[in-house]
Amino acid sequence: MFEDDIFVEEMVIRRRNLLNLLIGVAAVIALITTVSGFSTTLSSSFSNMGAGTLTVSITGSAAEGFTVTNSHVDEVGTLKPLVDVVRSGVCRGAVALVGCNNPRVRPDYAHIELMKKMIANDIIVIVSGCSAQAAAKAGLMYPPNPTSCQYSTIGGNVATNAGGASGAKYGVTRDYLLGLTAVMPDGTVLRLGNKCQKDVAGFDLPRLLCGSEGLLAFIADVTLKLIPLPQSIRTALAYFSSAEVAGAVVTDIVSRRILPCTLELMDHTFLKTVADVYGVPCPDNAGAALLIEVDGHDVILDSQMDIIQQVCQEHDAIGFQTAHSAEERETLWKARRGGTAALVRKADVLVTLDYAVPISQLPRALKLIENLAAKHHCNVVTIAHAADGNLHPMVLYSPSNQQQAAAYKAFCNDSVQAILDIGGTISGEHGIGLEKKAYLPLQAGHEQMRIMKGICRIFDPYGIMNPGKMEM
Repeated sequence: MFEDDIFVEEMVIRRRNLLNLLIGVAAVIALITTVSGFSTTLSSSFSNMGAGTLTVSITGSAAEGFTVTNSHVDEVGTLKPLVDVVRSGVCRGAVALVGCNNPRVRPDYAHIELMKKMIANDIIVIVSGCSAQAAAKAGLMYPPNPTSCQYSTIGGNVATNAGGASGAKYGVTRDYLLGLTAVMPDGTVLRLGNKCQKDVAGFDLPRLLCGSEGLLAFIADVTLKLIPLPQSIRTALAYFSSAEVAGAVVTDIVSRRILPCTLELMDHTFLKTVADVYGVPCPDNAGAALLIEVDGHDVILDSQMDIIQQVCQEHDAIGFQTAHSAEERETLWKARRGGTAALVRKADVLVTLDYAVPISQLPRALKLIENLAAKHHCNVVTIAHAADGNLHPMVLYSPSNQQQAAAYKAFCNDSVQAILDIGGTISGEHGIGLEKKAYLPLQAGHEQMRIMKGICRIFDPYGIMNPGKMEM
């Protein structure tokens, strides 16, 4: 069992050099945001303006080090160990940013800097936000680019099968994953997939690793599909009396055979916080807002936006603003982008939950969250990638306050069950990790859990990848 301390200690002692290497490189990937020569290297791959591929990789001696040759381990071993406890693990293929990492991992950032200097000439690390900007210069795009693009990594995106604001129209990470290089727990390096747009030779192992949260292997190299940028985009911000009404607008827009590339829902507290902190104006009687974007050819966008405005008016929209320039579009986006940072200032802890429901159930799910927050006296703020039914209730509380901590736990328990009861999932894009570990069997059931544990045993028979995340 992963929870057996003696067993875990034996396995970690056996694999100490490998673990130190994996954790060290993972931390480097999570922290490096630019690498010298990155733009030149990336741009050279975009000579054709059609759909292309992007390879995000660890190359050279750093990748060779995963074979755990004595000389390389000795070299890396001269650094101070990057973990200060016996039980350790790597989540997401990189250091976790969504609360799903093993909490006993404590990277030594000073020594990560030393390792970065040692291997910077041998690696190309591309953070997702940077790759999106570079691709755009060549007229291409990586659609799953998440809203956390300024600090999340491609490796982490693949390990959690991350989504984003455009998931409903363009899909998520797995839909653009062509291949990857994986490092097995024993140090074996495997190249999975290729650059082919279609490939059904054998099992789809790259997609098996996509979303595996660091339980199966370490993701060292990723090849992604890129597509042409749309010709144009239209942006609007509409306000409504409640989140439930805004949710009904979402289902009506989709029923009119319009699939926006962005359809972001923000509740009243979220909007008010942004107004207070950043001065972004918001109608006093607004209970929620929708940030709506459609993209494609100019010839169809104006008519689509006319239909969207009509739907909003049918639901008694309090206000409807459209952007007529890139600057105005950026202004409309301020409410969405600035809200979470503004909320962090208002509580000791902000925990972002990650549910998803069928689109038809979105209004009901929003009302359930609102009712449960009131029932447990929880301070809950809700945003959503509404076009694909992905809700993010954000709970603000103080863990040192026993009453608030108990209310948070009760809200999580009840909201998980409520979401499952209406056919939803406990995670739409963030992953399970340790935070939702206890809830996974409620959704997956005994047989699915048995199969997933069996897959873990095949990849990691000694249980050194994120020990404790999945019982065996």
